Amino acid sequence: MQLRLLLIPFAGLLAGCPVPYTDPTSVGQWKLSDPATGSTYWIYVPEKYSEHKPMPVIVSCHGTVPFDVAEHHIRTWKWYGEEYGCIILCPDLVGTDGIFGDGPILGMLDNERRILSILSTLSYRLNIDRANIMITGFSGGGFAAYWVGLRHPDVFSMVVTQGSNFSRSNLDGWYPRNAINMPVFIYYGENELGTIVAQSKKAIRYLQDRGFKKIETYIIPGAGHDRHPEIAMKFFRNHWKTPAPTMLHNSRSKNARSGVRTSGSGDSRPQGPRPPAP
Repeated sequence: MQLRLLLIPFAGLLAGCPVPYTDPTSVGQWKLSDPATGSTYWIYVPEKYSEHKPMPVIVSCHGTVPFDVAEHHIRTWKWYGEEYGCIILCPDLVGTDGIFGDGPILGMLDNERRILSILSTLSYRLNIDRANIMITGFSGGGFAAYWVGLRHPDVFSMVVTQGSNFSRSNLDGWYPRNAINMPVFIYYGENELGTIVAQSKKAIRYLQDRGFKKIETYIIPGAGHDRHPEIAMKFFRNHWKTPAPTMLHNSRSKNARSGVRTSGSGDSRPQGPRPPAP
């Protein structure tokens, strides 16, 4: 009986979080394995991708498995990737249980290694725009978005969370001082789950108290615990910076229809984001 009462506020989440309909894309998404960590992730590379033009990246963090998984996120985001020219990465994560969890630090460290390793590998295979990499999270994915994003203002250009969990106890003291200059956008539905609303407000207050300078918030009229990637996409586009390519324009690449283009051995390019030391 007590368990039933405890789960009532999460009834909508337990029913699943439907993926919003978008038009089909001209190319498909792929599930790959990162050679350094062995972790898996979904990737979408738009048909319009060209090695001669750096492309922004969206890293989308999933929440409570099995109600919200990486495959849901690639389907949610791939149309926006094609429409606006962004590479979409949706890694399989740990410690993102938004019902009973609080984003454990060991899990977040694991997620950090996974995400940064994937970005590092891809920066040698694709012309990634290092100046424009957004990390975003939905529901329990907020734990990873806040934790990994704020710890690496040198890698991510912004942190965006929608209807997301937040835990002060596992974040406080884990990010560098210059993180306060990052744009952070927090939004949720007018009819969002009470727990998510409370944690979103705590996140806003926490960041304000810590001196974060670029916090924006939005409440979606009439929305509940559902996905609204279009709002995050608009925010991302409004904050795009001058591109910073990982591949010089005179590089050569081979088109691998797995969704990842591998560069030729004769190219020269700056290093992309590096994974943390094990």
